[in-house]
Amino acid sequence: MRAAGAGRAAAAGLAASAVLAVAAWLAGALPSGDPAPTLRLAGLGSTSGRFQLGLLLWLVATAALGLIWWRSRNPSVLWFAPLLFAPPLASRDVYAYACQGDIWLAGLDPYKLGVADGGCLWTPSVPELWWHTPTPYGPLAIVLSGAAVAIAKFVATDLDTQLTIAVTVLRLIALGGLALLGWGLKTLGRNGKGWWLGLLTPLVALHAVSGAHNDAVLAGLIVAGLAAATSKRKNDWLIAGVLIGGAVAIKVTALVALPFVLLLLPPWRQRWAALAASVGTFAALTLASGLGLGWVNGLRDTGDLQQWTSLPTGAGMAVGYLLRAFGIDAMSASITVARALGLIALLIIGLYAIRKSWRAPAATVIAACGWVLAALAVLGPVFYPWYALAPLAVLAAAGTEAWTRTRIAVTVGLCFLVLPNGLGLAVLTKGPGAFAALAAVIALLAYAVRARPRPTG
Repeated sequence: MRAAGAGRAAAAGLAASAVLAVAAWLAGALPSGDPAPTLRLAGLGSTSGRFQLGLLLWLVATAALGLIWWRSRNPSVLWFAPLLFAPPLASRDVYAYACQGDIWLAGLDPYKLGVADGGCLWTPSVPELWWHTPTPYGPLAIVLSGAAVAIAKFVATDLDTQLTIAVTVLRLIALGGLALLGWGLKTLGRNGKGWWLGLLTPLVALHAVSGAHNDAVLAGLIVAGLAAATSKRKNDWLIAGVLIGGAVAIKVTALVALPFVLLLLPPWRQRWAALAASVGTFAALTLASGLGLGWVNGLRDTGDLQQWTSLPTGAGMAVGYLLRAFGIDAMSASITVARALGLIALLIIGLYAIRKSWRAPAATVIAACGWVLAALAVLGPVFYPWYALAPLAVLAAAGTEAWTRTRIAVTVGLCFLVLPNGLGLAVLTKGPGAFAALAAVIALLAYAVRARPRPTG
């Protein structure tokens, strides 16, 4: 009976994924351009019937996949397959990756030039945000994108075919990150519930398999690094250091995982050696790419975005709207102050997590790492749903039961935060979203005060 139920769940999940693939062809992030360019300003009624059908299919299939995943708790990797043969869903970033790799192959610096400024011929496929904005990703991310483009140009001469091949290779790289994540979960003894909560999820299907985001590789490197740090095998401390150094070379935010990897290595000699291995790996990748530390400028540019999905940014926007009602125009200042407070809160959370992890069991250390990564995602100046891939994966690696229902709800809910063509709902709901973010901040502060230990005696 159990096998029959698992078979039905696998078939149902595969069917939902196949419908998602159809939706991608109708309303996804097509390389030819946005299938609904008037949606943001003129509303759904201004879009084509083709897009509206695709949007409906996406909504139904995403909800179905989320329900099947939650109810079955035994997902199948086959659910990913249909998405590999369809355009990306919910993001056009993979086209930006291809252009950044193309710019780097041409001997130009993607840390100084946007994709349009670098002369990428695939620029029309890229979100306008990246046309004149340098990339914020690390040197390894650029090298991997360059490798994908090099393969595409070796195989084909037609521009459209080259872009299709480059996207396919970038998806294979993302799958490699997921394979690394699966290895890390299995090594930690989490190939069961851990795979369900951290690897074979609807969020992974949409943003790692379909969207091919760098965060898939990031999550794989971090979890594998944590797993290597818990191993008793000789020289695994070196592997742990190299993996975390590689993660930082994908996105600098991975740096917050380094202290927890070091805490998993009991002898101080191994900790210093692993730290040296991480620094050496990042330095070697930086030198090999020839790009230096220009990604720092790219990080600064991402702060120009103002979306309520970042809790500090959303709270700052809400305060700005309230002040505007009284005739005070202080939106920029409100957001700046709120973001600064968010970074202070993140620092406090990080220091508290490190203190709690000192001499703690491995599961506690890994869970602390996951919660800090989650705090980094929501307290940073910008948040997109794929930012949750790494923290959710690390929490699954810890095997923690804490907030499981919340993590399930977040995993499914984030799948609906960006429409299939890549338009984020945050753009369409600035006012309501900002006040929702402010309410969430107030609720979290109230929870923190209530949960604070009371002095005894």
